[in-house]
Amino acid sequence: MIALIGRILILVSFLSLFALPQPAPAKMVSYVKEYTYQASEVDSKLTSRTVALEQVKRLLLEEIGTYLVSETEVKDFKLTKDHVYSYAAGIVMTVILEEKWDGRTYFIRAKVTSDTDDLVKSIDQIRSNKDQEQGMEELKKKTEVALREIERLKDELKGKDADQAAKGKYTKAVNELNALDWYRRGHALRFKAKNYEKAMAAFSKAIEIDPGFAPSYAGRASIYIEWGQFQKALSDGEKAVKIDPNLAWGYNMTGSAYIGLKKFKKAIELLNKAIELSPNSAWAYVNRSLAYFALKNYGQSLADSDRAIQYDPKLPSGYLRKARTLAALNNTEEAFKNFDKAIELDPPPPRLSCTGDICI
Repeated sequence: MIALIGRILILVSFLSLFALPQPAPAKMVSYVKEYTYQASEVDSKLTSRTVALEQVKRLLLEEIGTYLVSETEVKDFKLTKDHVYSYAAGIVMTVILEEKWDGRTYFIRAKVTSDTDDLVKSIDQIRSNKDQEQGMEELKKKTEVALREIERLKDELKGKDADQAAKGKYTKAVNELNALDWYRRGHALRFKAKNYEKAMAAFSKAIEIDPGFAPSYAGRASIYIEWGQFQKALSDGEKAVKIDPNLAWGYNMTGSAYIGLKKFKKAIELLNKAIELSPNSAWAYVNRSLAYFALKNYGQSLADSDRAIQYDPKLPSGYLRKARTLAALNNTEEAFKNFDKAIELDPPPPRLSCTGDICI
């Protein structure tokens, strides 16, 4: 009976979409930048391209950051251009228009085009999601460190006959930069474009280049969870937390994998750790709410969904989780309100991912 009520609520809420107003026309911005990289004695075509691509992307992101802070409601968020730069790096996709290598220089010209309203919305979502916010800022720091290390090694090796060990250090630094770029690409494809196949390929490429970067495994685990491949998700989640025991997202994904495997008590144990590391993580509370729901601990499930909404009032899954729990408690009126709130935030209704009769 409860499951039937839940389905009816979702159907009624879906039909209510037709009464929603049509969105305003999108406002698009487009930027083109170019960069020429001067290769050193230790550079190859691949290393030169990696650095040139990173630099041209930085120029494009700086343009977008300047525009958003001055011309859109991002200025009301009271974010610095550095913050906007960090967030946009995990959202905006770059198109390569032209690239040339003559053995001494690598020239690259690239373009970004974005719907500014959509971009502002995405940035607002990231700053509300503490895991993503911290992840994007950490990614920017790692990128800057990698670029500085590349420049340091270039200066150190200038005018010298670099031995294999020196060349190896330089190649490693460039590979780290390349892996970070593939990770950013995977993040944008995963969370922004919802292109899971290409995101999976990007995360896997990042892992191939730098097997020691924990977030790439967490990113890949999140896609395996979407696909219902929970054992693979568990394997990647466990690798993420082994590499970085302080990565909250890793514990979150590992806990989610255990939910898919119907090991709910183990899932709660992992999600407790995710929350301990990132107390404001709305998604961790959403996932723990689901685990408690599966154990029929509806009181704790409801409390966790409320915490998810508290920490991210714009997260549709928080309201969906609450609505499901309220339906289980036969509180139909409040369940309706929460289903409708989820639809208001993300029309059409967010897809429910189900394992048996457990849905989120």
